[in-house]
Amino acid sequence: MVFGLVSAEVCLVGLVLLGLGGIALLAWRDLRDRRRPEGAVAAAARADIAATAIKLDSEAAALLTLVRTYLDAGERYSVTLAQAGENLPKKATPEEIGIIVKFLLAENAKMQHEAQELRACLEQSRSQIETLRSHLAEAREVCVRDPLTALGNRRCFDESLAKALAEARSRGTALSLVLADIDNFKRVNDLFGHRIGDEILKMFARVLIDNVRTTDTVARYGGEEFAIILPGTQVDSARAMTERMRSQLESMHLAVNASGQQIGKITASFGIAELIPGDDAETLVERADAKLYEAKCAGRNRIAADAAAAAA
Repeated sequence: MVFGLVSAEVCLVGLVLLGLGGIALLAWRDLRDRRRPEGAVAAAARADIAATAIKLDSEAAALLTLVRTYLDAGERYSVTLAQAGENLPKKATPEEIGIIVKFLLAENAKMQHEAQELRACLEQSRSQIETLRSHLAEAREVCVRDPLTALGNRRCFDESLAKALAEARSRGTALSLVLADIDNFKRVNDLFGHRIGDEILKMFARVLIDNVRTTDTVARYGGEEFAIILPGTQVDSARAMTERMRSQLESMHLAVNASGQQIGKITASFGIAELIPGDDAETLVERADAKLYEAKCAGRNRIAADAAAAAA
């Protein structure tokens, strides 16, 4: 019974430690993979991830120490049993046998007490680990979110596109990418200020989010440019969805709340590319970007889609 308990607890601790190792690796890998300039919020989140990873490592070290101590106690108990087994046949009197039995009962009670302490320590560590897991997840979420629009940021886009590409290839399904850019956004900033510009960015983000599915990913690609990843979507369906976004934005009448000053019509241009054989993330983005440029050059407030994808 005692040895069964040892094995079960050790396996539990082993699984916990493996989970800790995976979390710590993810946290430190995120720190090493930083390639782009980041804001104060993201920098603080990364520092938070580093601190949490250190705490997780410390918790793992404490658990290892606890397991080693418990295993040492189990080994001592095994030695005691072996010695009793050797001496028992030599002790013929009931009194001597009774002494050995009492000793073994005392050792077993000691082992049971240590097992209860181990359970309590494991439960405490498990609670601490769950708290750290949650904290780490929240910190990492900050790292992949654009603080202004609450959409995914460029890092989120890169990770989501890589995942979507892998799934599309493995399942043999379609995948479309939309790049969107607010027309003449610099002029809006120059005329009304960056605070109004920020509100327009948030408004445009809401238009995009309101027209996609839960399986789609909308990210702020950079500045006034946004990206939409559409798994299982062919270019014609992507165009229909994008047209809803374009027309909804065009129909809005915007004014500055404080003064009532009319902002005028805000429009956006869109470029669409569908995944074709031989594509990777870079080429898919390049083709969508080329179509966005085409839409801009054709007069803005329009959609351009990759004809090669539609014909494939």
